Amino acid sequence: MDKKSYLLKISGSIGATKHREFEQTIRFVFNMLPPSCSSSHLAHDTFYPNLYHIITLWHSVTEMRAFRISQEFNLIKASFHTLGLFDQTLAAASIDEHTFEVDEEEN
Repeated sequence: MDKKSYLLKISGSIGATKHREFEQTIRFVFNMLPPSCSSSHLAHDTFYPNLYHIITLWHSVTEMRAFRISQEFNLIKASFHTLGLFDQTLAAASIDEHTFEVDEEEN
């Protein structure tokens, strides 16, 4: 069984006066993502104050591709276009994955 994860990152710039509206819209979209999205995050770039990254992880490449033609994906892109500037979409597959078990006795 394929244990790979598939990453989709969507990036763009949003002016300072539109940050709150953009963040609310993206959080609304996150609530509509299908269960095949194992993780979703909105990141505000530390070095470039108007740059945002939306990072999603998917269980399969098929599910990620289906998302890229979904209404939710189009809403994310439209939010960038309406409130700022859409920059890029990046898709990638995990090559190697590590998991860790926390040893509670070490704390």
